[in-house]
Amino acid sequence: MNLATSLARIRRRPDRRLGTTDSGTVDDGSRPSLSSFAGRLYLASIGFALLPVVVAVGRAVVNGWTPLSDDALFAVRARDVFSYHNFPLVGLDSSTSLVAGTELHHPGPLQLDLLALPVRIFGGSAGLAVGVAIINVAAIVGIAVFAYRRGGALTGTLAMLLTAGLCWTMGSEALFEPWQPVAVLLPFLCFVVLAWSVSCGDLVALPVAALAGSFVLETHVSYVLLVPILAIWALAGVGLVLRARQREDPAGWPRLRRQMVRSVTIAALVFVVCWLQPLIDEVVGQGNLGRLLTNSSGGSRAFGYRYGVQLVASVVAVPPWWFRPSMNQTLLPSSGWTAPSLFTAASTLVALAVVLGLCWWSARRATDLETGRAAITAGLAVLAGLATAGRVPITVFGLEAHVFWWLWPISVFSFFVVGLTLTRRAAGHVQRHILIPVGTLATAVLAILAVPTLAQGLTPNTREYAVPTVHAVNAQLGRLTDRGPILVDPLLKSRLGDPYGLAIIAELQRRGIPIVAQDPTLVGQLGSHRRYTGRNARSELYLRVGNDRLVLPAGATQVVDHQGIGPSERRELAGLEAKISTYIRQGRLRLSQAGQDARRRAPDLVPDVQHADPDTLIGSGELNVLFDAGYLQLDHAWAPTFERFASLHNLEDVDTVALFLAPLPR
Repeated sequence: MNLATSLARIRRRPDRRLGTTDSGTVDDGSRPSLSSFAGRLYLASIGFALLPVVVAVGRAVVNGWTPLSDDALFAVRARDVFSYHNFPLVGLDSSTSLVAGTELHHPGPLQLDLLALPVRIFGGSAGLAVGVAIINVAAIVGIAVFAYRRGGALTGTLAMLLTAGLCWTMGSEALFEPWQPVAVLLPFLCFVVLAWSVSCGDLVALPVAALAGSFVLETHVSYVLLVPILAIWALAGVGLVLRARQREDPAGWPRLRRQMVRSVTIAALVFVVCWLQPLIDEVVGQGNLGRLLTNSSGGSRAFGYRYGVQLVASVVAVPPWWFRPSMNQTLLPSSGWTAPSLFTAASTLVALAVVLGLCWWSARRATDLETGRAAITAGLAVLAGLATAGRVPITVFGLEAHVFWWLWPISVFSFFVVGLTLTRRAAGHVQRHILIPVGTLATAVLAILAVPTLAQGLTPNTREYAVPTVHAVNAQLGRLTDRGPILVDPLLKSRLGDPYGLAIIAELQRRGIPIVAQDPTLVGQLGSHRRYTGRNARSELYLRVGNDRLVLPAGATQVVDHQGIGPSERRELAGLEAKISTYIRQGRLRLSQAGQDARRRAPDLVPDVQHADPDTLIGSGELNVLFDAGYLQLDHAWAPTFERFASLHNLEDVDTVALFLAPLPR
């Protein structure tokens, strides 16, 4: 059965769409079948919207993508879904644990459950990428199907245009990224569309919304207000529609009631199945849901509603809104971003409210239920965003942009409402012969622009430089077979945020080498059955990266040695260090204007290079940081020398990896 036939079967006739009128006052030009010209263009727009996801995951698999940093934990726990002892009942550890003073996890393991089968079939690397891509493909198709059910080919094409735009903003490498803040963006947009569809009386959307909402809420705790508020609105909306239909068509009410009971029953079953594991944990486990509710307010640690208004407005009301390069700049003080003033933020949010209000008023005048309900859905999403932003706790890292990435789908849907209002007021022939073709073409353009490799600045996929090194290190881990159980805590103590430790843990698990952990946070990530008791491990594994020096216990033996550069490059690097050291000692090194500005802002972070000790400047890696940031003033004769030095030094510092195995006292 092809896509056109599938969509045709689930689409109902206009006179059976709950809550719509048959007066014909809204001529959306999209009533022809999917085999018509407009229908085929709509189907083409779906294909274009899916293109970036398919290309990105295919490229990742062909290039041997491997999960690094936190991504590796998803491979570990997805495999555990098929394990009796380590079966996950909750999601991965949440960063809110750092401020709550207690171990907190994301509400549920539904993401791990959905990734388990692809990981089992294709392995921890390809399977993880394929599993995430499948979820994103399902979200895009869900948006397309239920937008089509609300308004036909024109509405569906508009939805695909904006979905492709969100993919373009996210960047291709985010489209198979399992990290929760990224992995839920397209599913959350799908849930917003489903909530809108349910509020219009679409009972078919109800079970799908239960699945999508559960997935989003279980995967990331920041949606703890967003999903329930939109779900309550959806149920209230469908209740109003059903009540109206009961009054308007008493004879048809028994049939409609049976349909309602069937849909509600299926939705309830889906909801229970999705939340069964967290509920079991609440009864026999650590009670994670109760802990989350106890620590949900953020208290004095929260950003507060004043700053929350500024944060929300920065994405949904202030240019560049959700467009590129917002995800690499907006909410990132390190990129030079500063929050708009409270007056600007409040004014632009009021302007957005006025625009959405006008959309609702226009829809009401035209007896256009779908557009009116879409405007209400968008408005409630923004209000829920404001409530969420004010309660987000401040972690030790300060403002973490990824915690607020749900703002991007909300902003996209707000744009969708405006586009829906404008396009549905146009004449039918304009929609069929101009708007749908233009929308399909624009979707194709955005999809093609989203295809080239692009990783956002804060996702684990930005560290793909480490993938070849991880492959080389993992290939040597067979030496640890029959050496377990191994205490893995030292793997994460080499340097903050290195990409190797968790990837090595995932490979040990894949090879069937037993691992245990002592740190409570790591135990929470790996499962309580991997807790170190003081007697259930034979040795511990240490990681050394680059020039880091670890104090190794007596008896430690090296089991892995991967050099980032070869002997000839090492000799070249030593010669460059000598030349640059002399250059610095002569006082010839200067800061550029950007470097001088940075030093004035943060004198403790940017050294006075003219009077700095060369050995300290080079050995600490500060010289590389300054060069990469463009903070050094170099003439044309010396710039190539520094560039080559920085390149070799980075290779040595990042790609040199060694592992040491040390016995534990018995």
